[in-house]
Amino acid sequence: MSCELCVCYWKSSDPMYDWLKARVLPWLRVEDSEPHPPAGHQPHEMLRIERANVGFLRLRLLQWRLYVAAWGFLIVIISAAMLAADWRLVLLVVPLVLLAAAKSAILYVTMRLDYEMRWYVITDRSLLIREGVWNVQEITITFANAQNVRVTQGPLERWFGFSNVEVETAGGGRSADGTSSSHRARLRGLANPQEVRGVILDVIRRHRTAGLGDPDDLESQHDVTRVQIHASRTNAMQALLPALPGALLGEVLHEARALRVALEQRYS
Repeated sequence: MSCELCVCYWKSSDPMYDWLKARVLPWLRVEDSEPHPPAGHQPHEMLRIERANVGFLRLRLLQWRLYVAAWGFLIVIISAAMLAADWRLVLLVVPLVLLAAAKSAILYVTMRLDYEMRWYVITDRSLLIREGVWNVQEITITFANAQNVRVTQGPLERWFGFSNVEVETAGGGRSADGTSSSHRARLRGLANPQEVRGVILDVIRRHRTAGLGDPDDLESQHDVTRVQIHASRTNAMQALLPALPGALLGEVLHEARALRVALEQRYS
C-alpha cells in the first residue's frame, strides 16, 4: 500500500504564545518534531499521521479558564484579607499575585503544547502514540495482537466535536481472577474517528487473513489441529478393525496377555 499522510491539526498565530513557547520548550527538554515511523516500517507501506482536532484544544482551554478563575478568586480573597489585616503585607501580596500569574501562564503554554505535540502514527504493522509534555509517553502497539477497536465520546467531547478511538491488545499476562489481561491505547481528540477506526480494522483484518496473530491464538489453532489429527487416526483404526479376521484378532489378544504376564513376573 502506498504511503498516505493525513494531518488534522490547527495552529494559531499568537505572538504572546510563541514568545512563551520559545522560553518554556528548552526548559521542558521535549522534542517539537514529528516522530519517526515505528521500527520495521518500509517506504512502500502505509504511513498515516493523525492529529488532535481543534475541539480538543478548546476543551483544554476551557478547563484552563475554569482553573484560572478559581485560582484567581482564591488569590483575591487571600490578598484582601491580608491587606485588611495590615497594609504592609502588600510586600507578600505582590509576589503571591506574580506567582499565580506565572503559574497560569505556564499551565496555558503546556496545555497548548500538549495539543501541538500529540501524534498518532498508523502503519501497516503498528500504531505509535506520542503524547504529554511534563511526562512524555511514546507507545507502540502491533496490530497482530489487537483484539478490539471502538469509538468513545462523552458529553463534553460531543459538544466540542471530537471523539476518541480505543485499541485493545492482548497483554499476554493474567489478572488476579485468572482472565487474560489487556492493554489499551487511546487516540484522543479525533475529528474523524470512524474513518480512523475503519483503517485500523482493515489492517487488523489483513493481519488475520495472512495468518498473523496473537501467539495464544496460534497455540489454540495448533491444539485444534492435533485433536483433528488424533480423531482421524482413531476413526481409521476403528474402520480397519472390523475388516481383520477373527483368528488374527484372537492371536493378537493372546500375545498381548502373554506379554503382560511376562512383564509382571519380571518386575514383581
